[in-house]
Amino acid sequence: MPQVSMIPEACRILAVTPHNSRDIHFVVEAPKQGFTPEPGQFVMVSLPGIGEAPFSLAALPGEGTAEGTFEMLIRRIGRLTNLITQLKAGDVLYVRGPYGRRVEWDQFEESNLILLAGGLGLAPLRSFVRRALGRRDRFGRIDLLVGARSPDELLFRTDLLVWASRQDDVHVHLTVDAAREGWDGRIGVITSLLDGLAVDTAGTTAFLCGPPVMYRHCLRRLLAMGLYEHNLWLTLERRMKCGLGLCGNCQVDGHYLCSEGPLVSYREVRHLRDVV
Repeated sequence: MPQVSMIPEACRILAVTPHNSRDIHFVVEAPKQGFTPEPGQFVMVSLPGIGEAPFSLAALPGEGTAEGTFEMLIRRIGRLTNLITQLKAGDVLYVRGPYGRRVEWDQFEESNLILLAGGLGLAPLRSFVRRALGRRDRFGRIDLLVGARSPDELLFRTDLLVWASRQDDVHVHLTVDAAREGWDGRIGVITSLLDGLAVDTAGTTAFLCGPPVMYRHCLRRLLAMGLYEHNLWLTLERRMKCGLGLCGNCQVDGHYLCSEGPLVSYREVRHLRDVV
């Protein structure tokens, strides 16, 4: 496992693209020391004198983005994120990581993949899709199920259109909770996208990322469809501070989500209180 420095490194912003009024997409130079992330890992991003927060990786170096760069989606929800989202290309962020458990993808090869993304959950799962497409011959059917509150809140629309055009590679299913005139897609909760989905239960792995209420309902449906507990993977987010399992800020029943997660199998965490 590569050595990860606790010292933030100055990384230049290469591109900034608003997705809507509060979600901003960043392409950033990667740290030069030990930055070889896996899907599901995260970085700690800071502004000196302001603060630091964890962010998922929306694209990994060389996987749909240039070598030596990574991508994040940042939502304006507080002082730090408000200031970060005002930055422009050429400005500098301070980054350390990657942190989180390195889940080896060899174990998922030859599986069919179902990826369920609710709201901001598409940001980390975007790197999962890109990893699978980069090794397309090693996986079976890929279904991407995306739910959003409204069409305006659908993220990474260009990617969704490109993936949907590759019908033999990725089957894209979209739904929104409510829509204005002009939306001709599906309206309903994300679990409705599982209706009629053909699943080889023994040969399918599902990844979920979204709000906790989504997990409860989606897990119930997927288990009822016959998927195995060890083939259900969740990204569990808590307030990460150190990233190394030392400060205890993210622990749940002794389980340190920054180092033992955030990507975990349902079998590992089904007994933990207040997790799903």
